[in-house]
Formats: sequence, structure tokens, C-alpha cells
Amino acid sequence: MAAELATGKLFGKILIAGLLHCRTGLHIGASKEIMEIGGVDSPVIRDPLTREPYIPGSSIKGRLRSLAEKKAFAGKDFTETSLDQFFNKRVDRVRHHECNDVHCPVCRLFGTSQDKTVPQNRPARLFVEDAALTVESKRLLEEIDTGLYLTELKFENTLDRLTAAATPRQLERVPRGTRFNFQLIYNLDEPLTESPVRGDLEEIFSLLQLLNDDVLGGSGSRGSGRVELEELEVRYRPLAYYLPGEGQGEEVVYRQEEGQGLREFFTGVLVRLFGEGR
Repeated sequence: MAAELATGKLFGKILIAGLLHCRTGLHIGASKEIMEIGGVDSPVIRDPLTREPYIPGSSIKGRLRSLAEKKAFAGKDFTETSLDQFFNKRVDRVRHHECNDVHCPVCRLFGTSQDKTVPQNRPARLFVEDAALTVESKRLLEEIDTGLYLTELKFENTLDRLTAAATPRQLERVPRGTRFNFQLIYNLDEPLTESPVRGDLEEIFSLLQLLNDDVLGGSGSRGSGRVELEELEVRYRPLAYYLPGEGQGEEVVYRQEEGQGLREFFTGVLVRLFGEGR
């Protein structure tokens, strides 16, 4: 029988890697504290060494968690009380969900922090890496002249509803068509054969499908932030992979075929991992 709480043990890791393709311009904002004099109003975040734009893992993970919370709350009766009970934690003006239910898909994957409503910390099972610009995308972006290094400038206006007076602003974006390297790591603290592991993977795959039809970063309602996952590959590394000597090697579970949709791809992964013969 599967353990209900985090065991503290390590049974291996499942890696989900691929490309994150920007179907529209993408804006992941940098801190206003590092804005330069004469710079754009809203710059993108960049690697401090290479000056290349990148997508922080925290931005991807935050969007996935937000989608997981919305998905979990969608099945509940809506009342003001149920809203406050589910979105029970507040950071500044942002409310989110944390609980001590060992079967909660949100808290199983993304973890919880102890406070008066949650008796104990629970580590996140899902890690999200920063997404770096691909070599090919950097080469293509260096060939275009936008006046900015590897990015573009989008001009937007806020209109006064009565006078129609415009207040222009500048938004720096990574151009449409750019690709970033993408990777998630799911940590197995239970054996691969246990049912909670399959449930966790099904939840991750569902969230990635939602991300394809959602937005990432800022200005999503104004055309930015549409992304698509491509060239996905799932690998399984048992604990023996990390031990010295000639232990068990890495297993490539499934690679996305050209033209294969996410739903079909993820179904193939689950069949390979949990189908007959496993």
C-alpha cells in the first residue's frame, strides 16, 4: 500500500524535457529596481552574465500551480465561504491554496509551508528549471534589428474612457517564434508502481496541456504570452542510476513524434510506464 505522507525516501526521478515555443511575443518582467535611465518602461528579465532573456523556473511553476488550483476548485460548489476556505493563504494581496490533505494534487506536487492552517511542511515533488534560450533562437534573434538585444519593443496605449486621451507605454518582449529549453523534474518518494505516482503524472500532464491554452508572463490579455510545448521527451532515472558502479541506466520512456498532440503523447507515456509488462 502506498505511503500517504512524504516518505523522505528517494526512489528515482522522472524528467520531462523539450522546447517551449513562443507563439506570440513573451514578456517576463524584470524588477523595476534594475531599470536603466532612458530604458523601456517594462524590460524583460535577462541573465546577468550573458544578457540573454530567459524564463525563470518560478514563473513557469507559478503558472502551473495557479492552473492546478483553478482546476481543483472547479469541481467544488461555489460560495463565498468555499472560496475563502480553498484559497486560504494570502501573500500581500494574492491568495492561494495550501492544505494538509495528503491526496490534494496541488499540495502533493507543489508543497506546503507550515502555519496555523497547515500543521507541517511538505516538500514539493515537482521541480522546474529556468528555461534558457536555445542556440538556434539566439542565432536568429541576432540577425534581426529591433534596436534591442535579442528582444523587441511593443508600444501600447491606455485610453481615457471619456476623452480618449492616450497614455503610451513601452513593453519589451521576446519575439514570436523564439524557443527556450524546458525541463521539469518529478521526484519519486514512492516506488514507480504505486498508484499516487501515476496520479501525480496525470496531473502534471493535464497542467501542461492547460498551459498550451493559457498564457505565460505578463500582458496575456493583450496578446502576449501564448506558448506551445514541442519535441517533448520523458526519461526515467531509478535510484540505481545515481549510485556508484554499474547501476541501472537511464530509460527514455517516450519521445514526441512529429505532429503528435500533447494528449496523445502523454497517453503514450502512461502506457509505457504503467501498461502491461511494467
